[in-house]
Amino acid sequence: MTVVNDLPATVTNAVVDRPRRAARFDTGAIVWTTGTLVGLMILWIVATDVLQLVPERVLPSPSAVAGKFVQVLVEPFAGATLGGHVLASLGRWLSGVLIAIVVGVPLGFILAWIPVVRAIVAPVFELLRYIPPFAWIPIAVLWMGANTSAQALVVFIAAFPAIVINSRLGVTQVDPLLVKAARTTGAGSARILASVVGPVAAASAFTGVRIGFGNGWMALVGAELIVGKQGLGNLILQGQANLSTPIIIVGMICIAVVATVFDIILQRIQRLLFSWAPKNKGN
Repeated sequence: MTVVNDLPATVTNAVVDRPRRAARFDTGAIVWTTGTLVGLMILWIVATDVLQLVPERVLPSPSAVAGKFVQVLVEPFAGATLGGHVLASLGRWLSGVLIAIVVGVPLGFILAWIPVVRAIVAPVFELLRYIPPFAWIPIAVLWMGANTSAQALVVFIAAFPAIVINSRLGVTQVDPLLVKAARTTGAGSARILASVVGPVAAASAFTGVRIGFGNGWMALVGAELIVGKQGLGNLILQGQANLSTPIIIVGMICIAVVATVFDIILQRIQRLLFSWAPKNKGN
């Protein structure tokens, strides 16, 4: 009886300790990240403001960058304030990625579930996904003009492959015993895919969504450097045209911050929705 009573207690303690270990890990990561950023900021200040080792046109001081940040926050530059450029980029980014999610997740499931569709679509998909998103910019402009739609198409092309691949992978990793058990109840293929396979594969599909958001953001900024009148990529380009290195740095920092904030939000959502799924070290 002692062994029987102790086993649940051991399991319970392990379950209780897991969130504590995760919390300690998160706290440690925050401390190290904060320390690294503070250290880099100190080096930046010493190299530019204190010792003046680097000319301003190469690397402006933090004070110069902060001054430009405040300036473009309230005064239009290259057709919009900083907030306007951020919103313009976000609109194109979200449009392209959301369409990629709507199309890519079902397609990934179908490719893994229906062999005939996989035989027809997979070779074309594998061929096209190796074409870099930037190679699509000229033809996107020819199709749609130099506008938001062309940039959203480039985002879609960048985000789409990762979403399809991870969605398909999630279906292939579903335990066959679950499918067999569902079939014994008389469930058809469509019902099994929607009720059994889909929920299990959703964790892998969500990982693809996270990767797609990152790929789409990088492709968008690259597209805005070539096409577009507003957006963070265009802000950087106009900073170069005006020989304003602080503007370029402001744009680069905004690009990094926006992407980081969105990825942190997606990580939290992923942990909330798929706490049962195995966690990768990178998550």
